Amino acid sequence: MSRSAERIVSLLWLLLEAGANGRAKNDIFNYLYDHQNTTTAAKQRQFSRDKEALTAIGVPVQWQQKTTADGVYLIDRDRLYLPDLALTDDEIIALHQARALWMKTPIEDAIHAALTRMTAGQPASPPFVGAQLASGQSLLTDIVATTREQAPIRFRYRTVGRDEIVNRRLRPWAVFMAHQHWYVVGWDLDRNDERIFRLSRIESKAITLLPNDALDGQRESSLRPQQFSIEAIRARLHTEQVAAEAYVWVAENVSSSLRIRADVVQHSSGWELLHFTYRDPLKVAASIAALTTNACVDPQQSAELAELVGDITAMVRDAHTGASALSVPKLLKVTRTRRRTGDRDVISRRLGIVAVVNQHGGTMPREQVCQRFNIDDATLTEDLSAMQFWGMPETDFAGGQFEIDPHAEPVEISNAELLAQPWQLSAPEALGLISGLNAVPTIPGISAAQQSAAQSLGSKLREAIDLVDPNVGSEDHIVHPDLSLGEDDEVAEVLHKGAQLHRVIRISYYSESSGGISTRAIEPLQLLYTSGHGYVHAWCQETSGHRTFRLDRIGSASITELPFDPARRRVSQNTIAPQVTKEALTVIVHATHRYRDVMNAYHPTATAIADDGSIFAQLAFQTLTPLLDLLATHAGQIVVVQPQAIRETIWEMMNGTMTTLHGSAR
Repeated sequence: MSRSAERIVSLLWLLLEAGANGRAKNDIFNYLYDHQNTTTAAKQRQFSRDKEALTAIGVPVQWQQKTTADGVYLIDRDRLYLPDLALTDDEIIALHQARALWMKTPIEDAIHAALTRMTAGQPASPPFVGAQLASGQSLLTDIVATTREQAPIRFRYRTVGRDEIVNRRLRPWAVFMAHQHWYVVGWDLDRNDERIFRLSRIESKAITLLPNDALDGQRESSLRPQQFSIEAIRARLHTEQVAAEAYVWVAENVSSSLRIRADVVQHSSGWELLHFTYRDPLKVAASIAALTTNACVDPQQSAELAELVGDITAMVRDAHTGASALSVPKLLKVTRTRRRTGDRDVISRRLGIVAVVNQHGGTMPREQVCQRFNIDDATLTEDLSAMQFWGMPETDFAGGQFEIDPHAEPVEISNAELLAQPWQLSAPEALGLISGLNAVPTIPGISAAQQSAAQSLGSKLREAIDLVDPNVGSEDHIVHPDLSLGEDDEVAEVLHKGAQLHRVIRISYYSESSGGISTRAIEPLQLLYTSGHGYVHAWCQETSGHRTFRLDRIGSASITELPFDPARRRVSQNTIAPQVTKEALTVIVHATHRYRDVMNAYHPTATAIADDGSIFAQLAFQTLTPLLDLLATHAGQIVVVQPQAIRETIWEMMNGTMTTLHGSAR
């Protein structure tokens, strides 16, 4: 990449140095391309790619007709630099929160680069809220890009209840979240009607952009309606869950997630009667069924719940009767792909370092540069070493290159003043940040002041980029995140507030690995949303280490007056995954296509996709309880296939439960 990056930056510097006069194409080729031992057509293609690279990172290269026949290429200074947005403290927080939506996606680096440029004159700070998008949403950024233009696309899709995969053609209108899943809504060009598609059910590895003539005959009818309402779309997917009361007998010596938000209202011969409210009957019934003979719903006080637990128990038992009729195909080891930083992102980061250091008078402490760009010192040294050769083309402009000592403290950059300050946002950067700002009001615990800050910053951004790309700055939102967590919103509010105020939080927590409930003092660093659950990444004072806690396993959370310094706790970028030991249970399960994406939350070590779209997955569990909870939550749809000994154990436990299920007269 070093030679191409050097050439792209040289093109930028040639155009910056020329100013409003610009440079003729012949001059540019004389300096940068004519010495290459390639054909004229190849040189032209290279020049086009280099211009596209600059445009992609937000540098507005344009051609302008002059008195000469050929015209010139130039950079409009009025459109190059990002205007002073006069950010308030709350707007800076909102900016970090907007960036966090795109964690672990292909545009994360671009969004971070944009944030760094926008806050060049401000102290760096970590985001308070993150939203990790599961692998099932890996196509999100591609679909967002096509939705912005309402461009027709094609993808392979498997509808629930159907075995075959079909090609679907869609003119996308908007992308939105509902129930912690991403959907795209638009005009189905084959059905000639509006349709909603869940991204995790798209089988294509990439989205195919269709030619414009795919809209023939539906060009007007397929446009997004003027009165389009994403809330109306969400309402169609929403199922109202009314709060209900549960009375459940649980053995005294058994820990369970049911206990963390329950009151013990009665004791009887080694049993405790728990009372709690709930909104998701299937989730609660599955948790009770997973405790087998150690829990029983009081049928006198919770008759419907008792019946549901009985039905689930019977379904799990029947699904594990005898040997499985399914033949396990060859499983392929799951490799955790690491997101690689693209060449354009590296160029953008390195130019960003130049711009930010220039804005600080040409010198800046190494630690501050690393913190601002989220890189380590070794990466900074690598960046600075590569940038020693950047600037004007060395062959024709000796001494016109950057002057940098890659190892110096502080970082000093001179002879690079042409990029005097951070440049304008690119279309992906602007769209990503504006979309992220739309999500801020949905964050549990967000204050009215921060909601207002997100709205005001969104307006500033739209005004700032309107000159560059009016479509991006439009008020017509196309990405609609929703970070609410339903029943867990109250806990999330406390954690979010603690993260903002830098206050220690005291929580009661049910650990699935140990099966116990403990009280802990944690320093909340980041709220995360992934695989359909909310998490808080924190420093646990009891264990003196980083820990990740699932929100629905937190019983209570309260803010203390004890402060903590988040700068001392570097936020982990590791993927959330359960800890298992050599003693863990290893099983192969089968999930129907409808529940295939559930497997992502359990981090399978090997998988195989069957012809009907279902999945075989090898999973590890520290104890039998979380496996039973998975099977009960998706009774009959997810089953253990191997080993046979585990199937037999599950059948025996569920069958034993059925014989005593109604013996609740304690």
